[in-house]
Amino acid sequence: RQEKVREDSDEVRAALNYYTSNLNYTPDKYVLTGSREERSKLIREDRLPDIKNVIASDMGLRYLLRNEILTALGEARAELEYQMKQDAVDCSELLGLLLQAQTSC
Repeated sequence: RQEKVREDSDEVRAALNYYTSNLNYTPDKYVLTGSREERSKLIREDRLPDIKNVIASDMGLRYLLRNEILTALGEARAELEYQMKQDAVDCSELLGLLLQAQTSC
């Protein structure tokens, strides 16, 4: 399995995958966010989202954020390796990439 090989070489990927695989959803309830007006409108119009759609949307968002974090960290690793080979070190790009990873969290 390719993902297992990737996890073996990337602790952050392994941790994020472990977190996601251990999520538990209650199949009969969820918290509807949004303004009071939006929630009231959805209830009045009988347009509450189906629990399966809510779970799928949540998982999709979690994978998107996971991938953003992994991409930013991968780019930060590459930048760090590049900077370590330079005579004059400029860490501004590295800092920006790390901040981007943090923002994705």
